[in-house]
Amino acid sequence: MADTLSVYRSEQKFLISYPDAARLKTQLNAFLRSDEHGKKGVYRVKSLYYDTPDGRDYLEKLDGLEQRQKLRLRIYDEKQPGAKLELKSKNGHLQHKTSLQVSRKDAEILAKGIYTPLFSYDGEEAMKLYAMLSLHRYRPAVIIEYDRTALFYREFDVRLTFDSHIRSSEINLNLYERQLSWNPVFRDAVILEVKFNQALPGFIQRLLQPYHLTAVSFSKYYAGRPAIGSYMI
Repeated sequence: MADTLSVYRSEQKFLISYPDAARLKTQLNAFLRSDEHGKKGVYRVKSLYYDTPDGRDYLEKLDGLEQRQKLRLRIYDEKQPGAKLELKSKNGHLQHKTSLQVSRKDAEILAKGIYTPLFSYDGEEAMKLYAMLSLHRYRPAVIIEYDRTALFYREFDVRLTFDSHIRSSEINLNLYERQLSWNPVFRDAVILEVKFNQALPGFIQRLLQPYHLTAVSFSKYYAGRPAIGSYMI
């Protein structure tokens, strides 16, 4: 049976300095719960992103299109028994994410650009992912890794994440190799993502207000591909 999750959410991204991020996390900890994974709520996120041979998804971000998508295979630890194959579609601030849980064995095959393991999963979402990957000839493009702190306010299904020390690998695309030759992507600030389904609670808005945050359109996938970026420009 396929373990598929489909979620619609609003998502806003902000750049915040490391000192301000530490201060804000301390304030939020009084009201929100930390993610149970990792040490003190901090854990690694590691994703293998796919793109077409002509870099369609990269170019859609470069052109600033409001409607665009990303396909990725995500793990949090090289020893975990499975992975998540995710399709993330964006329309302005609105996000739709389809997530398919796959086995470790199938993830290792998918990471090589072979998508036939998806036939063994039930449900139309698995077939949709297979059709998209195959029809548009998606192939592994880059691995992005970063450190994440996640905080939750479950009563309103609100999630705030602080992503730091973003790094990428375009040469070695072995998702299950622990140490890759990383290229630092963004070290000047922390990426704060605020995700919610309906409305952001007022007390969280008030906690954010003193930091004078300005929403940005930041893509870790786009920022993590300097090689393709320099080639196309």
